[in-house]
Amino acid sequence: MICQDGLRRRLQSQNLVHLLQNRESGFTCPGSQLSRMPRLAYERPFYKCITPCLTIDSVTIPPVYLRKFTPDGKKLLAFSHDQRSLHIFRYRGFSCAAVGELIRQADVGSAECFSSHDNILKSTIFERLFATKEAVSLRLCQNDYGLYYLHREFSVFLEEGRYVLLAAMSVVRGALPIDDYVRYPDLFDKLEAFSYVFFLVDLELGVVTDRLLLPNDSIVIAHNHGISVFGSKVAIMSRLHQCIYVYCVSEGKFHKQETIGPRPRDFIEKAPTNFESIDATTVLPITHIKQRVLSFLYRQIDPDSPSATGKRKEFYKNFEFVEHMIMERMQMVNKELFLLRYEERPKDSDTMPTTPTPRRLYVFYTISAEEVVGVYPDYSVDLLQIILQFYDEMSNVRSLQTGDAPSLPLHFFLKQNFGDANESIPVVRQAALRFNPSVPVSSQSLSPSPYLRFNEFNFDDRHVSPLERPNPCSAEPIVFQDRTTKSVKFRLHATARRHNNLSAPRELCAFIWHPFEPLVLSIQKCMNSYAYHVHLYNHGTIVKQ
Repeated sequence: MICQDGLRRRLQSQNLVHLLQNRESGFTCPGSQLSRMPRLAYERPFYKCITPCLTIDSVTIPPVYLRKFTPDGKKLLAFSHDQRSLHIFRYRGFSCAAVGELIRQADVGSAECFSSHDNILKSTIFERLFATKEAVSLRLCQNDYGLYYLHREFSVFLEEGRYVLLAAMSVVRGALPIDDYVRYPDLFDKLEAFSYVFFLVDLELGVVTDRLLLPNDSIVIAHNHGISVFGSKVAIMSRLHQCIYVYCVSEGKFHKQETIGPRPRDFIEKAPTNFESIDATTVLPITHIKQRVLSFLYRQIDPDSPSATGKRKEFYKNFEFVEHMIMERMQMVNKELFLLRYEERPKDSDTMPTTPTPRRLYVFYTISAEEVVGVYPDYSVDLLQIILQFYDEMSNVRSLQTGDAPSLPLHFFLKQNFGDANESIPVVRQAALRFNPSVPVSSQSLSPSPYLRFNEFNFDDRHVSPLERPNPCSAEPIVFQDRTTKSVKFRLHATARRHNNLSAPRELCAFIWHPFEPLVLSIQKCMNSYAYHVHLYNHGTIVKQ
């Protein structure tokens, strides 16, 4: 018994020597199934000993917009200031001799933040970390695409980082084609239309392998909202046409598979040829997915139930809402299943809905069978339980090193408080109403960095989060604590440069995390002023408790 307790304490120790000895001996976490242990899982505890504890503030970078690391962590992507070119920097590693020698010469000492006026370290640390002179530059928006601009907040990786999908857009002037109203009967024409071109870039060869042009459309590409990827499948949601384009990427080329939404797969097209007879009073057929949703909801009513009459009245009362709702978000849960989020279509006359219909509907739709297998309102506790049970599978990103999905603060809070809750508790329905909008999850919008695992580290999620988007700047350094020992593991010194003023523009900070190494790039922005900081591991840094 004593030996078993000692072994357990030894395996849970955070002493670096113990961790090295455990790794050499082949021990893993007690009670785990070895057949299910992901690759390099034994290295997880090292992240609590080797952290990005040293901050080098106000560093100099090339004139680019930094985007993110590739999934394997070997490259850093960036866009040119004119948003026409892609720059690919090779990552040398924070432990390379050039970086260590530079830090030693700067004599950073044991402080957590190096803010000296010495310009040598700040002006050269970026080029020591990244091979800037060997960077690959691809001019994407030129010639036929000279009027397009790359979107800085969009990038999706395919084939485990072999390819990256980028998007450029251009303003479209003119009315929509009339035949679009027949081809897409659920057209949401209150949106501004753009022309989009998607570039498929081979990061190994440094070339553009294919382009996909989608003119006269409206796609939410900021933070990867309107695009979902699973394996080699790419789904692009059109808010304008209220449909989903499905493509397969094979050998660096786009291959269109189908368009999901307006009509069934084997529907025989019988559109009228005389478009002049179509006007605002023309009644067009309801779309394919909405028909399936209505059929599913009606079949859920048990005719032998005492409440069947009331449920039928509720169904007919909500019929118009379903008929006019619009698709706002989607994601591929797997190769055969879509999760769609529908919302109430805005009305010009009514500022507030006159009926107490649900504001959102969440629809699970199978691709091959073209069937709706689940419909949930926005207050559904069952949907909340699905999110809790399968959020790892739905997060749409996974670490190539440990196999782990990101651990969100929201998911951690829900698991702690509502894991076994049921619909009979009123506060659970309120929790469902508040947290169900966290799905669908945008594709690859979460960082898999182990330092952002909220079940391992405790940090202020108001200022830093696995979600790759800017957050308000913190007035104090962001503290990361070990949840087990409550000790401070490291701090990110990226504090606001000016006092918080309600009348002044908000100062934001974005973090670019390396997928698995203790390296973070932080970018502070206020108006048109940018400041860049590097946070990395340094053996001599002493973290104050």
